Amino acid sequence: MIASIVVQRPVGARQLFVLFHGGDDDVAALAPLGRSLASAFPEGFVVVLPAPEAMPDFLAAVAHWQSESGVAAQATAIVGFAQGAVRALEATKSNPAPAGRVVALAGRFEALPTAPAPDMTVHLFHGKEDPVIPYAGTIDAAQRLLELGTDATADVIPFLGHAVSGEMVALVLERLRGYLPQRYWREALEADPADDPPPTRTTA
Repeated sequence: MIASIVVQRPVGARQLFVLFHGGDDDVAALAPLGRSLASAFPEGFVVVLPAPEAMPDFLAAVAHWQSESGVAAQATAIVGFAQGAVRALEATKSNPAPAGRVVALAGRFEALPTAPAPDMTVHLFHGKEDPVIPYAGTIDAAQRLLELGTDATADVIPFLGHAVSGEMVALVLERLRGYLPQRYWREALEADPADDPPPTRTTA
């Protein structure tokens, strides 16, 4: 397995956060985000590693850490920055879904999807002043995902370039802790349409 930083390894982990940094960045560059996730999710297994270029290797890395942590795909969040975000978004096209959530920071699809990802929630974040990967790719991705029926959110941060800022980290935590994936609504309605909406959950 390629070099990685395990930020948090709780006993009996209930969530898994696999963070992939961009191709030209050091693994340690995403460690602060990893520490923020560890603090927000004390039962979360958090690991940071380089993003493999080949999609089979990327998916294999996610599967490795799921096995290592004992956490299933639906409780896994793939978090990618730059090239790591590109790989994370491309992973949403995989079947079965490799994770319950994908968090893409300053990334884009290589090619916009043509089919929905019903078992995943995609959170897109981008700096409006990004000179490396223009934020328009995030807008296009969000529009396509929603058109296809994929559960997705998009946040564009003014005045931010190609970076993971404190504001972006705060937004990531807000989405992961406060956003209820649409699949939970569907499951609740299918179980009993008369039930009240399920409470907000903090799993990955």
